[in-house]
Amino acid sequence: MNIKKYTPIDRRTFLKGAGGVALSLPLLESMAASEEDLSSPTRMICGAVFYGLMPKFFNPVEVGKDYQLTPLLQPLSQHKQDMTVFSGLDHNMGGGHHSTRYFLNGIQISQAAAFEQGNISVDQKAANFIGTQTRYPSLVLGATSNDFNLISWSENSIPKAQVTKVSELHRKLFSQLGPRQKAKFEKSLNDKNSILDLVRQDARKHQDKFSKADKEKLDQYFTSIRELEKRAKQSRNWLDKPKPSTDYVLSDEVDSLDIAQRMKYYYDLMVLALQTDSTRVISLSFSALGPNYGGFTGVSHDYHSLSHHGNVPETMEELLIIEKAYMEGFAYFLDKLKQIKEPSGKTLFDSTMSLFGCGMSSGNSHSNRNLPVVLAGGGFKHGEHKKYARSNGRSVELNNLYLSMLQKFGLKIDKFNTSTGTLKGLEWT
Repeated sequence: MNIKKYTPIDRRTFLKGAGGVALSLPLLESMAASEEDLSSPTRMICGAVFYGLMPKFFNPVEVGKDYQLTPLLQPLSQHKQDMTVFSGLDHNMGGGHHSTRYFLNGIQISQAAAFEQGNISVDQKAANFIGTQTRYPSLVLGATSNDFNLISWSENSIPKAQVTKVSELHRKLFSQLGPRQKAKFEKSLNDKNSILDLVRQDARKHQDKFSKADKEKLDQYFTSIRELEKRAKQSRNWLDKPKPSTDYVLSDEVDSLDIAQRMKYYYDLMVLALQTDSTRVISLSFSALGPNYGGFTGVSHDYHSLSHHGNVPETMEELLIIEKAYMEGFAYFLDKLKQIKEPSGKTLFDSTMSLFGCGMSSGNSHSNRNLPVVLAGGGFKHGEHKKYARSNGRSVELNNLYLSMLQKFGLKIDKFNTSTGTLKGLEWT
């Protein structure tokens, strides 16, 4: 397709001449200096719930293009041709609820030492590839503050801290720093670097006295220090670059809303984060409902208790309300992505691979087999239910899907964690 060339306009000039109107500005055609500038960067979104998605209501019976949408897939009906539903993929691990934290990596902490990059998760592998190209290599979001809600892991087996408040996410994306705030922030970065230098020097001074086990722990510690330094450098590089503006307004009470009402705010801001190229990698997880049973109409029991439904129909129907609401939230996000046109002529949906699922299939049985997984958009050939059979007592590795996603993201790798290759049958457009 021929792309019309435009005389480039500096983005700051455009904002300055906007007459004070606050707009969320993505890359516009008139800001592009070449056809390359009109290309859409690849993005990755990873969404997860904690207590599984009931297999009875999630897994389709038919395989291929003519599968029937199940109750939990019904909210995604208008995206059926643009998504793939997977069956038969998992991480070949047990652990029940505790393994949901490893949905995006497939490696528990106790096993991480055997892998070159520990138990790094797929979103952080992509974020490392992006580096300093965006203000935030990734955004890690959690709808509730909960240790079991953690799904993103760095290469040194440390879970990434989550942004749990909608107001904090909005501030990170759009709040400008004044001169005093910049000076204070830069001082804190300098102080942090000074402390890290002192710690490193002190540790090296005494390293001859350490045992082999201590030296291994020290290596992990130095890896953590390097990661802190990398984040500090990233922050300094973007310190003097203005953040985008937006007319998206939050109410003062947004953080006190129930999850049922708050969910769309996360997704709205995620779309804006991608549209303004503030980041290209985002993870979002849901676990405990919080007070008022999450604000879901018809729910009067704790989420965890409902997940142990014992196949009681009334309990399963109540749990289905929660699970369907999460699928509706994901559908809302995909709807928003399709509404955003990019200079390339594609939509934001086309360039964003959007994954949603869980590291446990059934909360009732604590099963980690046949994990519920949906992938939408992102330049893959979709429109099917793909089912993979077990072989020699093992499932096809979910990390095979992640390897395919990482390669589509641009990484030149042929291995990711426990993968045995890319996922067969999943093709690019």
